[in-house]
Amino acid sequence: MVDIETPRTALFLMDFQNDLVHPEGAFGSQGPAAEVKEKGAIENTARVLATARNTGLTVVHVAVAFRRGHRETNRSAPLFAGVGEANALVEGTWGADFHSDLQPAEDELVITKRGVSALTGTELDRLLRLRDVNVLVLTGFATNFVVEGTAREAVDRGYTVIVLSDCCASFTDEMHRFTLDAILPQLVTVTTSEELVGSVT
Repeated sequence: MVDIETPRTALFLMDFQNDLVHPEGAFGSQGPAAEVKEKGAIENTARVLATARNTGLTVVHVAVAFRRGHRETNRSAPLFAGVGEANALVEGTWGADFHSDLQPAEDELVITKRGVSALTGTELDRLLRLRDVNVLVLTGFATNFVVEGTAREAVDRGYTVIVLSDCCASFTDEMHRFTLDAILPQLVTVTTSEELVGSVT
């Protein structure tokens, strides 16, 4: 486990949005919400979020969302073509809002992205460097998209990255496990919410 220097550490909550993780969401209703529930990802993340707020970690909420018409989507990528076809994740709608258990507090950073990584095409890297943050703790849906994509880019940018395995889920258990077991251990520290909470309290 990486030593946590609280003022220089940020907790990321990524793409925990209704269309993706809620049972009535455009995609959540097709199986992902059940995967999220089975993994306990929202409950575990909520516990880590409470710890972060109590101990002074920087908290960053990341959403993937698009203007009406989805003009920003790269429709050559099947993942994003599907978002457009489903008319999902539209800014200002219930589907694009964060899950009710993981709503941002007034003073927490909220970033909207148009692709996979939280760092691509956003102001997030600048905001983190202004706060002298150098350790990123990642949670989110989906493990093999936003979590892996952000981890890869963050490592390339020089950050130390921690992924909380029980605060992530994907469309299938196979996708989730492959990223956690085969990909991320080569780049980051993979640990659990319990270990993280214990290291900062």
